Amino acid sequence: MDGRLFSFIAASISALFWLSLPALAILPIILTLAILLWRLPGRNSTLLTIKSVSCCFVLGIFWMASVGHWQQTWQLPARDFTQGVWVKGQVKSLIDDENSARFNLKISSIEDRKLIKDVLIRLSWKQPTWPLKQGQLVQLWVKLKPPHGLANQGGFHYQQWLFSQSIVATGYVKANQNNSLVKSDYSVRQRLLDGIVALKLDTTPWIAALSLGHRGLLAPDDWSLVQRTGIAHLIAISGLHLALVGSLCYLLIASVLLFCYRVLIKGQNANFYFISVGITLIATLGYAYLAGFGLPALRAWLMLALTGLLVFSCTHWGFRRILLVGVSAFIVLFPLSLFGQSFWLSFGAVSIIGFVFWRWPVRHQGFSIKTWFASMCRLQLALSLLMLPLVAWQFSFVSVAAPVINLLAVPIVTLVIVPMCLLGVIMMLLSIPYWQDVFTLVDVGLQFLLDKLSLMGSWSGAAFSIQAIPGIVWICFTIAALIFLLPRGLISRLLALILCVPLLTYGLNPVKRDWQINVMDVGQGLSVVVLKDNKALVYDVGAAYPSGFNMADSVLLPFLRSNGLREISALVVSHFDNDHSGSLPALRKKMAVKSLFTTKDLCRQNWQLTWQGLSVKALWPDDPSLYSDNNSSCVLRVSNGDFSLLLTGDIDASVEAKLIARYGTALQSNVLIAPHHGSNTSSSMVFIDTVKPDFVVFSQGFMNRWGFPKTAVVERYQQTDAQLYRTSKHGQVQISINDSRAQVSTFRQNIYPYWYANRSID
Repeated sequence: MDGRLFSFIAASISALFWLSLPALAILPIILTLAILLWRLPGRNSTLLTIKSVSCCFVLGIFWMASVGHWQQTWQLPARDFTQGVWVKGQVKSLIDDENSARFNLKISSIEDRKLIKDVLIRLSWKQPTWPLKQGQLVQLWVKLKPPHGLANQGGFHYQQWLFSQSIVATGYVKANQNNSLVKSDYSVRQRLLDGIVALKLDTTPWIAALSLGHRGLLAPDDWSLVQRTGIAHLIAISGLHLALVGSLCYLLIASVLLFCYRVLIKGQNANFYFISVGITLIATLGYAYLAGFGLPALRAWLMLALTGLLVFSCTHWGFRRILLVGVSAFIVLFPLSLFGQSFWLSFGAVSIIGFVFWRWPVRHQGFSIKTWFASMCRLQLALSLLMLPLVAWQFSFVSVAAPVINLLAVPIVTLVIVPMCLLGVIMMLLSIPYWQDVFTLVDVGLQFLLDKLSLMGSWSGAAFSIQAIPGIVWICFTIAALIFLLPRGLISRLLALILCVPLLTYGLNPVKRDWQINVMDVGQGLSVVVLKDNKALVYDVGAAYPSGFNMADSVLLPFLRSNGLREISALVVSHFDNDHSGSLPALRKKMAVKSLFTTKDLCRQNWQLTWQGLSVKALWPDDPSLYSDNNSSCVLRVSNGDFSLLLTGDIDASVEAKLIARYGTALQSNVLIAPHHGSNTSSSMVFIDTVKPDFVVFSQGFMNRWGFPKTAVVERYQQTDAQLYRTSKHGQVQISINDSRAQVSTFRQNIYPYWYANRSID
């Protein structure tokens, strides 16, 4: 059975590496193959095993391919994205801000068109007409876009996350007097969150996370602390918290039943053990509801339910089988979760815990502080070591202090803070007085803990970013770590040392490159990163928004850190429009900038710089005070003598004419960043003919309201032999120059081309 389960899981996981879905017409063939394999006669046990394992593998392929096609079937038609539409549905997200909101809406109809199946969309609403609450039934006038996200190396894959959450569109609510609240019912979770927020405690964001699994109140500095100290698992209602609640509930129910049996009833007509387990499962399901039935909580409850089922049926399974059945069941019930990071973090942690208790079983009879402390130390060290490859691969980040911090924080949070939060929630639900006092005590305890965590996290060596390292290198390191942890004699430790070599050599020998041009996907804006000999020159930094979201944190910093960079050696800001310079404060706050150049100082006509052997020359402006912000953009030409890049900012055709008059054929460049994102006021035909680019990149937002790049502009460039790229369609555009030969890679087509992370709709 274990082999069949493992085969099904392996086939399902293979969907992560598919570049495209199998054609719909092939699915019946795949299913027929599975049936034939199942019906194939087997003459011996070996053949039977091969047959059943192969059948389960084919079924796994069929299941994930079917899920992919189903998900595509539920996508909204293109007509729903071309203009504003009326939608009707129920608010599914907890709302913690009455002035603005970002929420998920489960819609049942669009434009009076009843949907066959309710689908989930994600909306923002800057100034809601009424306080939005989870559970409300609303009718709204919205502007929708297909699922889409910024696509850059090192960054968060938002489009993949939307897919894993079954979200079929994003958008915003438009002002309209007919926006209406159809039904004003609030969910229980929303009422609890409102009660917690109303207390206005210093640690309200953390209390909401620990009590209800709602982390929307956590500020960027809070997330930075979580990352540096490695306590993300403590602020998500998952296996750790559900196991605690289940244990407390079981002890309470069993104690009450035992008291009734011995003192009140003095007789036993039922199996108290089964009753206790059954009530515990119901109670933990209620706790999972408080967490909004988040996938981590559901995964933990599914494992508890499976264990309870084995108890009821008096069946004994080993840990390996329980884990394999649990993973298989979750893939069947929630297949899209396979594409989310939390799936791997959760089941990875469970696997490591099982390995630790297999490797170092607790044989001491009775409770011993020494044994408990030794077990906790082993567990934290093993979790930190074996989870390191997964965390480092996904986030290019390593927390050195995490094992020690978790050794101190886990007991406090799980044995004190979480039970107190749960007590406060229960008292609030039952309207028992003094629940506010309980949360006040929690606030005091959390503030003390956070102060200590901040102190430990502020140590410069507590955590550090690392360069992006291929997954195969981390797999080798994981196998090596497992070999070191296995009992001596099972596998030679020499093999473990050999498997560590790829990581050591990769880390000690940073990747050298002649030079590389990276046009980052920053939405409607611009940011270009030129890399040479492990140094970075950055031209513009993208936008920042009132919500706090900015391109430094979401794009530039992850990309630079994933390339092993700790500073920017030269930063040029073309002009001071938000979409070009808005993220500058956030960038300078978190990464050192050795030299900054703007049109307020050196970045003017005739200024030049020799950087890493490249010639960087400013062609414009002559006097920025004479022109508008766009036309005063600092125009740069970067060249190694044989290959060149022209960076044009937001200049229009009038400035293009001045450049042609002054420089003529000296403007000729291999790579051109299209002026003003492809605006019709720029990219005149004479300018295009003068520059003669081989590659043209439009940096613009997906379905932006200005319609950049304009069709007429694209048609002008298409009259040349230039290759055209759009960041909205291709994501990050990377041009590597070696021996003056250029190789172009795009994030969506070459770097991360998987079917579930991209959708060709631009």
